[in-house]
Amino acid sequence: MKNLIRAVVFGTALAATSAFAAPADSYPNKPIRIIVPFAAGGGGDFIVRAWSDKFAAEVGQPVIVDNRGGGNTVIGTEAVSTAAPDGYTLLIVSPSFATNPTLLPKLPYKTPDDFTPVGLVITYAMGLAARSSLDANNIQELLSLAKKTPTRFTIATSGKGSASHLAAELLRDATGLNLLNVPYRGAGPALLDVASGHVDMSFTGLSQIKAQLDTKRVKLLGTSGKQRLKSAPDTPTIAEQGIQNFEALVWWGILAPAGTPPDIVQKINHALKESLADPEVTQRLAVIDGEVQVSTPEAFGELIKSEIVRWRGLLAGDATTSSQ
Repeated sequence: MKNLIRAVVFGTALAATSAFAAPADSYPNKPIRIIVPFAAGGGGDFIVRAWSDKFAAEVGQPVIVDNRGGGNTVIGTEAVSTAAPDGYTLLIVSPSFATNPTLLPKLPYKTPDDFTPVGLVITYAMGLAARSSLDANNIQELLSLAKKTPTRFTIATSGKGSASHLAAELLRDATGLNLLNVPYRGAGPALLDVASGHVDMSFTGLSQIKAQLDTKRVKLLGTSGKQRLKSAPDTPTIAEQGIQNFEALVWWGILAPAGTPPDIVQKINHALKESLADPEVTQRLAVIDGEVQVSTPEAFGELIKSEIVRWRGLLAGDATTSSQ
């Protein structure tokens, strides 16, 4: 009788183990949702939609791009933190993911513990776009304008701690410009208000700026990388214009909920590599002059940890303001 009980218990445990392993073996067998914690039209939305079709073809299942902007990316990020760790809910993140722990100490999730890194996707420099009516065409003219008419310039960002906000803080720190951060739900609506003349300027990717540049509703004052952008070769970098060592890059990567099985993470990582290597995807992403290179999950995890430390000091004042 005891042997029979042991056999039943062992058989039940074996069945449970097999059932747990089965989803990874058959993954994916239903649509995959990628949550973008920004409004439509922004950088994250553009990046995901550039490769989502090829990714869907690679995994053999539909891919749903789900924009959940607001709350400084917290709304969309929280949704992924509480999702089942089965590989069917993913999140695209940028520097705001690493800065939110400093700016928002009462987050409804733990960074980075409640997430599993899948891989870094792309990095790129931004352009500093200004309203066409601003009486400055480059950084030095902007500094001269600030001296002539001591005033506060408004700068639209994708929220506190976003890449555009970090670039603005670096510019303020390096030049002493009086910049007022005007946060938006994403780069799309932020740039629209610059083009409409409601805000003075904004840092964002060239994919968002190009249409407004073509219609001369905005102008480029400079770019934030070490080298000039191929899509804007006549625009000097901010560093070239006398702001030494200035560099502010955007990075985007994919996370899954904590506890996602390693073999599923590897499948997603492999599918990302294949889809981002597709010539059509490369052509779509060429407009932002980015470096497309899918990293290992481990390398992306280390990047996030280093970014949390890197920006903590610069944002300490904003963190105090946010907690009040």
